[in-house]
Amino acid sequence: MKRFINGEEHEFATGIAKVDRLGDKLRVSTKEGSATAVCIKQGDVVHLSYRGRQYKIESKQARGKTGGAASGEIRAPMPGLIVDVRVEVGQVVKKGDTLVVLEAMKTQQPFTAPFDGTVDDLWVSVGLQVGDGDLLALVKSK
Repeated sequence: MKRFINGEEHEFATGIAKVDRLGDKLRVSTKEGSATAVCIKQGDVVHLSYRGRQYKIESKQARGKTGGAASGEIRAPMPGLIVDVRVEVGQVVKKGDTLVVLEAMKTQQPFTAPFDGTVDDLWVSVGLQVGDGDLLALVKSK
């Protein structure tokens, strides 16, 4: 099964993980162990917070929509509170660098740079409440 994760196409094998519900979270068990995840579905797109990383998962049909990690837009997948901002406008970042941390549903979710680039804009500060889909930061590729 092929899906786009943060704008990049990936092939998924079946049967490599077991997923169980734990209230409003998921428990993902693999041969490496178990971890919890938060998953939000918005139309054809699934936002997943797993092991401290954020993923935007789209089917091939949904990939044509504008915005998202491939464009450098970092958006809140749910309402929450900004508890940490680790970058400033103009800062050079590497793929995977933490930009901001959102606390939602009693879970802190770091949002990372989708690729190497420069923080072009930043719309949040510590203590700011954000809504579902709000733009948090914009990263421009080098």
